[in-house]
Amino acid sequence: MPLTKVSHKFQVVIPKEVRESLGISQGDKLEVYGKNHEIIMKKSKVKKPLSLRDLKGLGKEIWKEVDVEDYIKKERESW
Repeated sequence: MPLTKVSHKFQVVIPKEVRESLGISQGDKLEVYGKNHEIIMKKSKVKKPLSLRDLKGLGKEIWKEVDVEDYIKKERESW
């Protein structure tokens, strides 16, 4: 069983093998509670809010067969 220790700031490091087996990565949220003299940590199912970076490439498939330059030119001419 892997061990970890509590730092002076009450922080703990989750051992690599545990992180990998549970799919925990940087930025994930963990639910923490105590029960019967145990500390229990669970990966939260709360989804991270989307950022603009998450939207990168969204809808790119609609431009596959379209010449973007030509499309923009036609749009500008329609004004």
